[in-house]
Amino acid sequence: MSIHKTEFLPVSLNITGKKILIIGAGKVALQKARSLSRFEVSISVLGTEIHPDFNQSDNIQIIKKEYEPEDLGGHYLIYACTNNPGINQKIKEDSYQRNILVSIADAPQTGDFVSPAIYKNENVTVAVGSNGKNPSKSVKIRNLIRDHLNIESDQIRIKKDAATTYNRNKDSPPLHQEIANKKGKVILAGFGPGDPGLLTLKSNQYLEEADFIFHDALLDVSYLDRFKAQKIPVGKRCGQHYKKQEEINEMLLEAAFTGKNVVRLKGGDPFVFGRGGEEVAFLNQHQVDVEVIPGITSAFAAAAQFGIPLTQREVSSSLAFLVGHNLSTRPFPKADTLVFYMGAKHQCELSQALIEEGWDKSTPVALLSNISNTSSKAVITQLDKLCKEKGAIETPLLIIVGETIRSISDLTESAPEKAAKKAGEPVSL
Repeated sequence: MSIHKTEFLPVSLNITGKKILIIGAGKVALQKARSLSRFEVSISVLGTEIHPDFNQSDNIQIIKKEYEPEDLGGHYLIYACTNNPGINQKIKEDSYQRNILVSIADAPQTGDFVSPAIYKNENVTVAVGSNGKNPSKSVKIRNLIRDHLNIESDQIRIKKDAATTYNRNKDSPPLHQEIANKKGKVILAGFGPGDPGLLTLKSNQYLEEADFIFHDALLDVSYLDRFKAQKIPVGKRCGQHYKKQEEINEMLLEAAFTGKNVVRLKGGDPFVFGRGGEEVAFLNQHQVDVEVIPGITSAFAAAAQFGIPLTQREVSSSLAFLVGHNLSTRPFPKADTLVFYMGAKHQCELSQALIEEGWDKSTPVALLSNISNTSSKAVITQLDKLCKEKGAIETPLLIIVGETIRSISDLTESAPEKAAKKAGEPVSL
């Protein structure tokens, strides 16, 4: 008995004006729809649970229902993308009865066709396939070929240096060798909370050498004007996401494979609520080296700026950093001093949760905004008064809770400030 290896013939189908049905509406279906939406086709997505990133548009119709064989009628291609192998197999059998080509997401080698990794620019289409065995490798090779052809990708335009421009009349390496050699490195650096003076010398050196700088919003962007690199803003502020994390990851990967110098510049420290770990993991999975340069996180900068020790002998011997939202989903750590990041809209919830946890109502609280900047402010209050301070101070906001605040303010406050504190009024430092 001979065993045949499944192979797919690369062809280009005329799908202009054709109807394509994607059955299943999860993440895999979303990727298929996005890939197909660049063509002039009519796309229908059918499923009972619709991925939140699906948007109804002129060429994508969302149908919320269970699959039935009658749904196949009139379609040119079928993508079976449900999370149920039995349903996908049933879709395959129903498609065969109607002589419709079908692609099976969870078992690509059993279907009629697979979709390669595609990049399309006007009349040029780059398609890379792996017989359905290694889609991620296909994507990586596709990206490298695209970069070699000097195709524009998102906000990055790969401009070839005149001294290294590929010249077919000279001894230049062939494309396959150039692709193999193009494996870049990304510098993941912390800028600190805002003051450029807190930037490390090592980070500054890399910024001087950078060709691309992907930067956050919460830093002094004007400082970057002194560097020759192309600046790409990818920051997030007050819940307004300019780029999703997955998009940022892909942009960093594309830039790394140009072989040029790439710096990912983050506010604060990359590994303190900065999603630096996610970016490192993604790039390492794609064989891209990452060097991480620490930055001064806002808690340390705030402690220095406002004279609030995070630990102090006989007062606080433990310290914990926390995210200041979704407080009900996790217990508070047993620490003497708590520092909450991104808690500006959750001050009242934070107050109530800590008091319920057993914290004294009179525990001092410091609300610190725009740390290390000229517009920085501090308000000192106490735990049971925190609800009243909601909206009383600018963002971004850092919240410190603990007795160390009382110990330092007792030494530095004037008599009027002490009187105001006793009356429960906010004190501006």
